[in-house]
Amino acid sequence: MDYGVGFLNYKGCWDDAAFAEEHGFATAGFVDSPLLTGDPFVCMGLAAQATQRIRLGTFLAIPSLRVAPTTASAIATVNGLAPGRTFLSLGTGYTARDTFGLSPLAASRVRDYALECRGLLDGEEVIHRYGDAERAIRFRHLEGLSTDTRTRIPIYIAGDGPKALRAAGEAGEGLILTLKNADAMGNAPAVCAAAIAAAGAAAEAVGRDFSGAYVIWSTVVCVLEPGEPATSARALEQVGAAAMMAFHSYACHPEIGEYLPPAIRDRLDTYEREVLSRLGVDRPRLYQEVHAGHLSHMLDGEAAVLTEEVVRMTALIGTAEEIATQLVALEAAGLCNVSFWIPPAVTRSVIADVAEQVMPRVSALSAAAD
Repeated sequence: MDYGVGFLNYKGCWDDAAFAEEHGFATAGFVDSPLLTGDPFVCMGLAAQATQRIRLGTFLAIPSLRVAPTTASAIATVNGLAPGRTFLSLGTGYTARDTFGLSPLAASRVRDYALECRGLLDGEEVIHRYGDAERAIRFRHLEGLSTDTRTRIPIYIAGDGPKALRAAGEAGEGLILTLKNADAMGNAPAVCAAAIAAAGAAAEAVGRDFSGAYVIWSTVVCVLEPGEPATSARALEQVGAAAMMAFHSYACHPEIGEYLPPAIRDRLDTYEREVLSRLGVDRPRLYQEVHAGHLSHMLDGEAAVLTEEVVRMTALIGTAEEIATQLVALEAAGLCNVSFWIPPAVTRSVIADVAEQVMPRVSALSAAAD
C-alpha cells in the first residue's frame, strides 16, 4: 500500500506536493470544485514542474464541468509535463455539484464519460455527443508538441454505492472509495473488500479483468497523542471539516436524514440550532453556504455538533498504532493507496506525522504478517 494527498488547489499546493514526495507519498490528487477552489489542471501543471516522482491526477474530475475531450486533452497536457506520472479520476460530484444546487450525476454518465476519455487517450475514434448532435472525433494534436498520450494515463472511477461501483468495474482501471457507509476505525476493511468484489463482478460481467485495479481510500487522518480525545482542538482542526460532510449533505438534501447513522442523526437538531440557523440565508440557498469550509476549516458552531463517536466513525483517527493496524487490515482487504485530505494550514505537519509515525508502523506490521 502507498500513500497520497488530496489538495484543495490553493496557492503553493504544488510546493506541498513536492514536500509530500520528499516524505514518501506516491500520489497527489487535485479537487475539481470550481465554486470552492482553484483550477485542478493549473495546479497539476505547476506540481508537475515542482516534482520528480509523485503521480498527479484529478481527485475527482466531474463530467458535467467540461466535455470529455477537454478533460482528456487537459490530463494529456499534464502528462506531457510529467510523462507516465498522471491519472484521471472521475466522480458523480459532491461539492462540485452541491454548490450549484444540483444533485450528483448518474453513474452511467460517469461510465460513458470515462469510456470516451479512454478512447481518445488511446488514440481511437469515439462518438462525441453534444446536445442532439453525434459526431465521430479523435485527437489531432501534433505529436509531442503539447500533449503525451504515448505513456498510458489510467482512469479511476469513484463510488461507494452499487451503481457507481458497477460503473467503476465497467469502465475504470481503478476504484476510489470514501467508505462513507463504513465506520472508519471499525468495519472499514470489510466494507472495502465488499466494494472491490462488487466492482470486480461488474467488470467480469462485461468481459473485463478488474483484478489489478488500483484501489484508493479517500479520507482524512489525525495521529492522536496518548490520551488525546478525538474532539480536541488539534484533532478537529485536522479532521473536523471532513467529519461534518454528512451534515452538509443533509443540509442540501434533508430527505437523507432518516438514512444517516444514529450517531449523526442524533446530532441533526444541534446542527440546525448551532449552525444552519445562524447562516443568514433561506433554506433553498443553504447549498451556497454549508460547504464553505469543505475539507478546509470548520464553520462557526460546527465544533459543537461533533462528538467523539462521530469523529471516530468518519475519520482515520487514533494513535499511530491504531491507525497502522487499521491500514494493514485495509491492505489485506485489497486497498492499494490511502489518500488524505488535509486542511491547507496544517498540510506539512500532517504529512510529517504520517511519514514519521504511521508509515514505519504499517511497514513493520505488514512484514510481521507476511
